[in-house]
Amino acid sequence: MGGTDSSTNRMITSLKPNGIKKISETPLVPVVPVAPVVSDGATDPFISRLQKLNLGNDTRMVSLIRAHSNFGNRLISLFKALKEFKIDLTDGLESTIRENISQVGGVVSLLELIKKDVPINLDSLPITLLFNAAKFEASVTQSIRDLALLGMLDSNIFNLLLAYPEQALNISQLLIKFQERAYSPTILVDKLKDVLIARECMDTVIGLLDLILENNLFYPGVVDILQRQEKHIDKIYEGAQKLAAENALFADYFTLIEDNPQNANIFAKNILLLKSESLIDCHNPECLFAISHLGAGAFHFMKLLQHASMLDEHNFKIICRQENNILNRNEVIDALSNLPLIVEFEKEELEKMLNLLNYPTVSAQDIQEFNGIIQDHFIPQFSCQFSSASI
Repeated sequence: MGGTDSSTNRMITSLKPNGIKKISETPLVPVVPVAPVVSDGATDPFISRLQKLNLGNDTRMVSLIRAHSNFGNRLISLFKALKEFKIDLTDGLESTIRENISQVGGVVSLLELIKKDVPINLDSLPITLLFNAAKFEASVTQSIRDLALLGMLDSNIFNLLLAYPEQALNISQLLIKFQERAYSPTILVDKLKDVLIARECMDTVIGLLDLILENNLFYPGVVDILQRQEKHIDKIYEGAQKLAAENALFADYFTLIEDNPQNANIFAKNILLLKSESLIDCHNPECLFAISHLGAGAFHFMKLLQHASMLDEHNFKIICRQENNILNRNEVIDALSNLPLIVEFEKEELEKMLNLLNYPTVSAQDIQEFNGIIQDHFIPQFSCQFSSASI
């Protein structure tokens, strides 16, 4: 075998300790660390589209896209609309979008509708309200189109629809009825805007206003009354419906119930009962004022008198001017309210009760006597138990 060639010798030399030392002493070229390229997967196309729209530098938009890539197309459409309307994406708006991400598509649709049909200053556009309105997009959209078609839509009406989007369709129909009856819708809109009726009461308030309008009884102050009596609005509506069904609803009804709003339904019942006996004039304020202070006890007692053909003007006056207030006592109301459906009082019993009502003052014994007459007409409890046990 021949000797080693020069290339082999150089290789061997490089493996010797001295060779290693020489290599290690050779200066190294410094390496600059490079951040790894992280792919955002599905969000990449959306980020690219943001950049094409010159929106790619907005960190809030990028953050929303990356957090909700499944809503990417809708978010892009929203960002374009915000840019067109010159609405800044603030921290507050970003938070609203995150909390209502499923409503983004509806907001975009409403923004497009606003651009087309709503005469509003874009600087005052209540963008955050749109997210709540978007939950009822179909109703709000139909309302806007109906009102715009009739030339009735303005910024105040639009803001009212956004404040009560769930009732938007009913509000628009009510406003159209106002105009058809030669009322100015502005009067109602300004009132509703000022009094701030709770959303959960708005359906009932609209129903009442519709009823008032149908009976040609509207006046601006009635909206204030309804707002003040929100707590009892259902009772007021029930009473108004009863009166309207008998063509007996009158404007003073809403004023008179203010002293005792929880009694509104009974007030209506008392009016209809007395009207059926031709004992009152529904256009006489004094008469109606007296009735407004009668409660459930008076109603049940007058029904007993009516059944006995004793509900006349004389006895009605006794009930109205009772000074001792027996019929408004809770124990008497409870007893009268719980009488069996089929019950008949003797005329002598009713006359005795009328006499007790006529006393200027009343003792505990008088009340006990009045209630005792009522209690005599209850089915004895032991009889009920016996009947149940024997079945």
